[in-house]
Amino acid sequence: MMPTQNSLLFFRNKINKIDKNIVKLLAERKNLVLEIAQSKIKNKQAIRDVERETNMINELTSLGKKNHLQPEYITRLFQLIIEESVLTQKKLLQQFYHNKNLICSNFSVLGPQGSYSHIAACKYADNTFQVCTIQECLTFKSVIDSVENNQSDYAVLPIENTCSGYIHEVLALLEKTNLFIVGEISIFINHCLIAIKKIRLDQIQNIYSHPQPFKQCSNFISKFPKWVIHYTQSTSDAMKIISEKNQISHAALGSEISSKIYGLKVLYKNLANQENNRTKFIILNRNPIKISETKNNKTTFLFTTKPKSDDLNNILSILKDENIIIYKLTSRTLDHEPWGKIFYIEIQINLLSQLMKDILKKIKKITKFIKILGCYPYERISE
Repeated sequence: MMPTQNSLLFFRNKINKIDKNIVKLLAERKNLVLEIAQSKIKNKQAIRDVERETNMINELTSLGKKNHLQPEYITRLFQLIIEESVLTQKKLLQQFYHNKNLICSNFSVLGPQGSYSHIAACKYADNTFQVCTIQECLTFKSVIDSVENNQSDYAVLPIENTCSGYIHEVLALLEKTNLFIVGEISIFINHCLIAIKKIRLDQIQNIYSHPQPFKQCSNFISKFPKWVIHYTQSTSDAMKIISEKNQISHAALGSEISSKIYGLKVLYKNLANQENNRTKFIILNRNPIKISETKNNKTTFLFTTKPKSDDLNNILSILKDENIIIYKLTSRTLDHEPWGKIFYIEIQINLLSQLMKDILKKIKKITKFIKILGCYPYERISE
């Protein structure tokens, strides 16, 4: 039976009312987005939370299926809504900092507020006269991915610790990323034993933290063989876990700052194997920076050599002959070549200098692979 003109008009009027309600709801949503943006400005939080966006779209597509709507339709619709929300928040944020003559940058870090990466990002931003907003990530790889995908301006990654040495997971990521090192900062790492309230050590049964603090505090941890160790994504995640579990038998290793954020109690401080425990963080961006040769700067690069060859010594001889200072040199075994090694080296020289260009020509003749990671100002040590 064909619908009459009157019935068509009836249905169209109903659709018109629904469409108007949709517009009103979108306007209401935008007002809430502006309120959220104000809160993010106040708390120096990142505009974008990709994990939340993904979870939201997954929930909405599931709801759509129950109401006979295609997932692709729901996904396209809400991706458009999300992008508009992000744009609205960015405009407000840019206007806020423009009015204050400040540069605002988004830093991707491992873990929530209070993690050591978060602390390093804020200190680096202070040193470079920037306002820091934070993009929280679950893994080192997602820290890099967020910058590569234009969701953040800078990636902050720990590269070396005075107790546990180089972080090989990060070195492996540097081999594959398209990002460049544009800066670095070292911070003092004060690992604390933290619990929900003041308790005796013999009351602790479970302890939580990222794998690195356990390595850096291995001497202390070894005194308590009955403690069950639980690895977390970050030190801040460890704090969240013991806070949520709310059991006196659970403790965590992490920063004093983080303990205050989560309302926890510090039992002991400075638990690292070495008294002056520091971690160096590298700052990565999509574009390399160019710095004056008059500044104290360094060039960092990766290279591989032929197995069982004298190539490494030949490279070191080239640098020695030119009186080049080597700040750091380390290596790791290649994943796809058990007998092969990839070297990470930091040297005191400007990448753009003629001397460095001549050195690179010589090194390229020896190496199987070479990758420039960046040229940037020498390390800023921050307390």
